[in-house]
Amino acid sequence: PTYITPVCSHMPLTHRFINDIDTMLEQNRAPRSAILLAAAAIAAGLICTYALLDIGNSKASPTVLSSESQLTQLRSLQIQEDKIVHGQCARGNPDDLKERPLLIFKYSRTGSTWLAWTGNTVKLASGKNMVWTHEATKCDRKPEDKVATAEGTVAWLKEFFGRETDGKLINVAATHVRRSDGGMQSECLQNAGEDPDNLGVMIATLNPHISHSDTPEISEGQWDEIFEAAPNLAMGVLVRTNSVKRAISAIASHKQLALCGRKKLTGDEDCIKNLPTTINLNITELWSKIEESERKRVIVSEAAGQIAEKYGDGRIFCLSYESMQQDIVGEMRDLGEFLGSTIDEDSLQKLSEESVSYKRGSDDLSEYIENYKEVYESLSKNPCLIDQLEEDEPKNFPLCGVYTGEEDEEADQ
Repeated sequence: PTYITPVCSHMPLTHRFINDIDTMLEQNRAPRSAILLAAAAIAAGLICTYALLDIGNSKASPTVLSSESQLTQLRSLQIQEDKIVHGQCARGNPDDLKERPLLIFKYSRTGSTWLAWTGNTVKLASGKNMVWTHEATKCDRKPEDKVATAEGTVAWLKEFFGRETDGKLINVAATHVRRSDGGMQSECLQNAGEDPDNLGVMIATLNPHISHSDTPEISEGQWDEIFEAAPNLAMGVLVRTNSVKRAISAIASHKQLALCGRKKLTGDEDCIKNLPTTINLNITELWSKIEESERKRVIVSEAAGQIAEKYGDGRIFCLSYESMQQDIVGEMRDLGEFLGSTIDEDSLQKLSEESVSYKRGSDDLSEYIENYKEVYESLSKNPCLIDQLEEDEPKNFPLCGVYTGEEDEEADQ
């Protein structure tokens, strides 16, 4: 049932089941297990014939698919799930490119701290290091500087993707996310494993200027420079598709900032005992933050897609907070494949054993929100938002039409 249910319900198909079949078929590893899993896939396909083959149409005729054909259909459904994020989202590596560098556009409250920790935890199967830098605009300035420059950011990206990083890499992943001064907010941090000279995939994240006014705007000519330095540079995006929960998280973070002095917690802070366990939401502020969430999701994804279209093959690797909740192991495995650098399986399986940050507040928002009835009544004007409010299982949500397309260059708070 744990294998069949996701297929029948068209849940996002990033489960170990599918990934294991894929790995074994492609690598010809553990053939007996591969046969058993393939048989299970065929059984699932027969049971879920109507779901997978649309045989409810009287003109269609049932067909028993091979395990590889079923895998293709299941992957197709996974790609459809990605398309909820953006139409250019893609998986796989059809051109068989190796060790592609990656630039991920993101915005706040999307799980970027979690993603950076994850990237610093996994190891590449080649033995090389997966090297991450969190927020590239912080990499060209001294700790006391407040504002980054476009020239400095571009110079750093060219240097980073060109692997000219001698003496600038930090080798302790724990410092990347668990610093006493408030997390990854004040300086450029990278992790290169135990051997800084053994560099594999280079990945940087960036809050683009279009969604974050403190980020300097990179000109077209400067993008030309970046892609000249890294011709195979891939683009990615990290979003949070549940705009309601992101909005509530953003509001709560400001209350947390007032009490703890920072928005990101590890769970060890003394101030936690003073934090409220519930929240009373201002309806006007809530709607404003929901609109902000949709706006940032749209414009950040579009920006990544436009750059990928102009300088590359038009494909972007899409991550969402929800997809990482569903299957962080599968997401990282697919990321490695997309970049042409397989991630070591043992390190992948350790991901679910640790946590990067402290989460407060109940997943059941009816318990966390003091004025839940008032919030529900207000959001009921848009049933799409009610689905997000009542979410009990993480999934990617479509846009709900709150953002109307008007440009608003607002600082990412």
